[in-house]
Amino acid sequence: MRDMRFLICAALVGAFSPLAVSAAPVAPEDLFKLTFLSNASLSPDGAHVLVEASRMNGPKDTYDRTIELVDVGSGRLAHDVTKHKGDGDYAWMPDGRSFVFVRSIPKQKPQLFRYTLAGGTVVQLTHLKDGVSSPVPSHAGDRIALTVTEIDPAADARIDFGKAGFTPSAAQKKSDVHIVNQLFFQTNGAGYTYQAHQHIWTVAADGSRPKQLTSGQYSEGFDAWSPDDRTILFDSLRYESVDNGPSDVYTMPSIGGNFAKVASPLPANNGFFFSNDGRRVFFLSGDVKDAAARPALVSANLDGSERRTVITQNALGWGDTLLADMKEGGGFCGAPLPGRDRALLNLDGPGYANLRTIDLIDGAVADVTPPHGEAWSCTVTRDGTRVAYLYSDFMHPADVYVATLNGGSPRRLTDVNASYLASATLSQPQEFSVKDPSGYTVQAWFMPATGAPGTKHPTLLDIHGGPETQFGDTFFHEFQLYTSLGYNVVFSDPAGSTGHGYPLEEALENNYGEAMFADVQAVMDAAVRRPDVDVTRLGVLGGSYGGYATLWVISHTDRYKVAIAERAVSNLQSENLAADFAGKNGLGGGYYNWGPPWDPASTDYAKFSPLTYVAGVHTPVMILHADEDTRAPIDQTLQEYTSLKILGRTVEYVAVPDENHDLSRTGSPIHRVERLHLILDWLHRYLSV
Repeated sequence: MRDMRFLICAALVGAFSPLAVSAAPVAPEDLFKLTFLSNASLSPDGAHVLVEASRMNGPKDTYDRTIELVDVGSGRLAHDVTKHKGDGDYAWMPDGRSFVFVRSIPKQKPQLFRYTLAGGTVVQLTHLKDGVSSPVPSHAGDRIALTVTEIDPAADARIDFGKAGFTPSAAQKKSDVHIVNQLFFQTNGAGYTYQAHQHIWTVAADGSRPKQLTSGQYSEGFDAWSPDDRTILFDSLRYESVDNGPSDVYTMPSIGGNFAKVASPLPANNGFFFSNDGRRVFFLSGDVKDAAARPALVSANLDGSERRTVITQNALGWGDTLLADMKEGGGFCGAPLPGRDRALLNLDGPGYANLRTIDLIDGAVADVTPPHGEAWSCTVTRDGTRVAYLYSDFMHPADVYVATLNGGSPRRLTDVNASYLASATLSQPQEFSVKDPSGYTVQAWFMPATGAPGTKHPTLLDIHGGPETQFGDTFFHEFQLYTSLGYNVVFSDPAGSTGHGYPLEEALENNYGEAMFADVQAVMDAAVRRPDVDVTRLGVLGGSYGGYATLWVISHTDRYKVAIAERAVSNLQSENLAADFAGKNGLGGGYYNWGPPWDPASTDYAKFSPLTYVAGVHTPVMILHADEDTRAPIDQTLQEYTSLKILGRTVEYVAVPDENHDLSRTGSPIHRVERLHLILDWLHRYLSV
């Protein structure tokens, strides 16, 4: 579901080479052979790129994460440069000769360290009792901004141990009971978070003179240093809100002192950067009532006066919202270009995300990287002439790339999964499109089966989550797995998807199930006309909103012989009152679109809930849910499962312990692989592959 708030064995240089032909099928266990990259960081002089590499560790059932160093000129890669698994959260010092990073040590709070390229020395810089995260060096390099998260101390246990007649242990003296008095008190994957307060600190470049700049019950997120390092920009919500998403932008002296709000007429404001002269700030600004809305890019004086709109609301899709199983979204990256009224950032397009520049005066947008694939995690050199970023496409997991901002072709620096790709048989998606009943063009892809000989193959329709996300041109291991085992795969961007303009995204808001259903039906109507599709063996599956969509589809048609709904939403009324983002602007706009969830007159919750139509389900369905999922709480699966059992329908409930909503992307290695086998077994049972 949408966030309502807005590694490495070898390195090669040059263009992609053709994939070697191989008979090896893709297997669930191939996840153990893959290297996952994240957080590309280009040194200020453009000579090196830092990147985090992650590989599954089977015996420990965890991930080995290391910092890799790529030489931009030669493409040579130094593996695990800090010689300590788990290091990350890094930033270059301005001279490019060293970088700072965060190291986690068992039974200790994470602290800041510095690695020096000449000699490869590692020095610990901080010893703060609450630990540190997110270091950002100043432009001069004499100070480093940090975030420090303080946790409220546990209350004393509410028990008279004298009367109880025993001497308590130290742990028993403290209560583990949670007393909550606010909304948005928990976060999927992190549990209870209401007692955590993130604040901004600075330390000298050598780690001395730590200074806390913010404090109190509200949290702050560091955005940027001003060009002269005298001011900092940060985000904070300093009031209790019934909406998920509001935030304000503030400035304050970097030595500490009073901070000032950058006034805005809209409630959702997220800081970005200062102008080159430091007199103005640029930030994203929008409302919270429309789940499909995209914020405007605005600039203003430090007090919010002389507000100017650079990019109007709903004109662009900020960041990278492509979904796959190699990571959880690409997020937003970007930076101002020094000495120019331009900024570099990544933006969504139809089925892709690329890097572009924006003219900060007239809003003109120009491509830096081609309009295909998925580009994210971008950083620029000090002079703003070169960018490093991560890039993936349908046939390749992420690698590090560099590009110049004045033209020229991007250059790939790494090829971390080359040996795996040379040994695997992959399917190249074939793009097509259909017109839906409302006249919108729906982008879709067909991945032909590469395994199991025969003219016709069973075909799977996979529906993406969000719904404000999109499928597109990025590597998806799970889809390659299906095609390797003899299934065709169809996927698309129906109503509600990002990247295709505001009207298509907004089309879902007041027609929550039907608009999606009409689009995926039109997509499948086109797909089944292909000669390699066995129309008697169709399956449908999806996760999160895709799980919702799967339940909706099988309650409205018997076209599919098997279904799999993961981390699904079945009852919009309870989802909008129980999810970790539950508030006034919940899933589908919640209160703003459909009225109060508790009001009997608010009938749209039932109208758009798959549970309402559960009696129409005759398709055998597996419902898979992680026990610690708070994005789509477990009751969503239990309500659908219990109803189907009472109705005597064929349904199987798979409960995965110790995992959350992101099982398929970030779950433990064993559970991620086991999940795939469970899905394959269920599909084989009804589609005979």
